[in-house]
Amino acid sequence: MTFFRFFLLFVFLIPLSQTASSAGLALLTVASLILPQRIPALVGWVKNSWDMLLFFLMLGIGLSYSEDKTSGWSTLETSLSLITVPLVMTRLGEFGPRQLQQVFLAFTAGLIVALCICLSYAGYRLGHGGGTPVFFFYNLTGVIDFQPTYVAYYLIASITFGFYLLYYEKPAVSIKWIAATLIFLFGALLLTGGITAFVSVLYVFAFFMLKYLLEAKSRIQTVTFVLVCLMVAGMFTFNELRHIDPTGFSLDDSWERLDLWEAALQACANPLLGVGTGDGEAVLNAYYAGHGMAQYASSNLNPHNQFISVYLSNGLLGLISFLLLLFRPLYLSVKRSNALGALIFFPFIIYGMTEVFLGRYQGVIFFALLRQSFILFYQGFTPTFSLKRA
Repeated sequence: MTFFRFFLLFVFLIPLSQTASSAGLALLTVASLILPQRIPALVGWVKNSWDMLLFFLMLGIGLSYSEDKTSGWSTLETSLSLITVPLVMTRLGEFGPRQLQQVFLAFTAGLIVALCICLSYAGYRLGHGGGTPVFFFYNLTGVIDFQPTYVAYYLIASITFGFYLLYYEKPAVSIKWIAATLIFLFGALLLTGGITAFVSVLYVFAFFMLKYLLEAKSRIQTVTFVLVCLMVAGMFTFNELRHIDPTGFSLDDSWERLDLWEAALQACANPLLGVGTGDGEAVLNAYYAGHGMAQYASSNLNPHNQFISVYLSNGLLGLISFLLLLFRPLYLSVKRSNALGALIFFPFIIYGMTEVFLGRYQGVIFFALLRQSFILFYQGFTPTFSLKRA
C-alpha cells in the first residue's frame, strides 16, 4: 500500500515537473529492484511489457550502427521510461478498476495544479504589460518548462476520463464538481492545443454524442451530452475567432508537414534498418541542405510524424516494433469492449501522424504510464467498462 501511494505521488508529479517526476521514477525503480520476490516481478515485467522491451531493443540495435553515439544514447535515455515504468508497476499488486481510477485522478490533480501555476503566472505577466498572448501556447506553459503540445495531450486524457465517469459510472463526487473540472480543463485545452489536439478531442466528443443518440438516456447522460455539445460549439467558435484575433496568435500546427514527411522518407537510405538511432536529425538536416530547404535545416525540424521518425532511424524493423507497441493496448481495449481504453489510445494514432510524441520524456512517460495501466487492468479484467451497454 505504501509503495502504491508513492507511485501515485509520482503520477501526480508527471504533468507538474519533469525533474521531480523523473527523480521519483528513479527512486521507485531502485525500490522495485531491492524489494523481495524479485524473480516473479521480473517475469511479470517481461510478460506484460514484451512489446516495450522489443521497441527498446530495436533502439539499442540502431545505436550499434549509428554514427552519432551521443545522440543515440540520449535517445535511449529519453526512452528509458518504457522500461522502468512497467518494472515499477509490477510491484503494485492488484490493479483493478479502483486502482485505474486512482491513477487517472492523481494525474488529473497534478495537471490541475500545473495549470493553476501557468494561469497564475500568465495573469501576473498580463498585469505587468504582457498582453493577452501570455495565455497561449509556450507563453502559458513555459513557466513549468513543458511544451504546450504535451500539455494538450494530458488534457485530452483527463477530459476523456472525466466524461467517462459522468456517462458510465456513478461518481462519488458531485456532478457539478466534475462538470466544473471538465470545463476548466477544456478551457485550458483551447489555450494550449492546436488543430491536432482539436481533432483528437473531437473523436472523443463524437463517441459520447453517438452513444447518447443511439441508446436509452438517463439524467446524467443527458447532462454529459449537453456538456459535450457546448464544448464542440465552443471549440469551433474559438477556432474561428483565432483568424480575426488582433494579437495574431495561431492554432494552426499543420504548416509544412507533408514536406517534412517526404524529406524524411527520401532521406532514409536503408529502408530495412534505417540510418541508426540518434542519426535521424543529422541525416535529415543534410537532406534539407542538399534540396533547397535551408530554413528547415537551420530549425533542426524533425519529421513531425512518429511513424516516419521511427522508420528513418530504425527502418521497417523498428517501425514494426513501434506498431506493436502502439496497437497492442488499443487491440486489447477493443477485444475487451473497453470504451475508456479505446478512447485513450486511439488519439495516439492521431498524435503520431503529426508529432514525434516519443521524442521527449514528457511524451514517453505519458504513453508508458497509460499503456501499462491498461495492460495491468486487463489482466484481471471484469466487464465494468464496456463499449456496449447492457
